[in-house]
Amino acid sequence: MATPEVLEEVGIGTASPQATVERGTETIRSVVSKAGESGIHDLQVSLNEVDFLVKAAQLAACTIVHLDPTEQRLHKARLRGVHRMVELRKLAEPVLESGEVCQLLGVSRETVRKKVDRRQLLALPKGGDRVFPAFQFKDGAVLNGFAEALEALDTESVFSVLAFFLSPNEDFENKTAIQMLESGEVETVLSEARTYLKHGS
Repeated sequence: MATPEVLEEVGIGTASPQATVERGTETIRSVVSKAGESGIHDLQVSLNEVDFLVKAAQLAACTIVHLDPTEQRLHKARLRGVHRMVELRKLAEPVLESGEVCQLLGVSRETVRKKVDRRQLLALPKGGDRVFPAFQFKDGAVLNGFAEALEALDTESVFSVLAFFLSPNEDFENKTAIQMLESGEVETVLSEARTYLKHGS
């Protein structure tokens, strides 16, 4: 493991924001210059900035970073996790801004904030603000059973929550929890939510 002195010598951990940006820019340049035509194409067709950075990290691991087998496995596992987050965030679209939720539900921003705090609404971070996946609303109200299922989930991870609501589930005949709620299968979803992430424990 690198010592603090070594990290300081190479500018890691002590760099200014500008130096960090320059380091990142130079890293991207190096990755692109060594990626080849197929690698560059992967970057060109990336869905968004996060997807671009994930693909750049993959290229870096293959081209400019020499990892031992254990590090390679860990790196691939981390990238799979990030990929899944990107996919879930995409699946969560479209999203509503706070003001749109207030107008939809006919409530104040303070009420919306309290509903988020009480786990009655799902909010996703976006910069310094947050947005609300539209799938949790139906006919000008919160989808029946959604708030109860959200509260029943024993996790603070918004991505674990998204995975529960948006991933096909064998127990739901490969439907998602949202599809089940939309068809009125509230109790089935609540039962699954109470044991989610506890299977096999």
